[in-house]
Amino acid sequence: MNYQKPIPAPVIAPAQVWDGLTADARAGAIRLMANLASHLIDQCQDSNQPEPAPCHHDSPHRRSGPSISIAKP
Repeated sequence: MNYQKPIPAPVIAPAQVWDGLTADARAGAIRLMANLASHLIDQCQDSNQPEPAPCHHDSPHRRSGPSISIAKP
């Protein structure tokens, strides 16, 4: 089996995207980012522990090798 490296995502400057958005789309993007930040904070805070539990984004990325399904039809 040939392993192919993933193609890196192109780096796009925020100004390239932001300048093309309407005022309503910009407001929606800001609400989305605020919502994501709020959920991240909620996940990181745990009142039952003296220090916050590690968030998913703090854990090292694990690469798994190819897997073979053994499901039967």
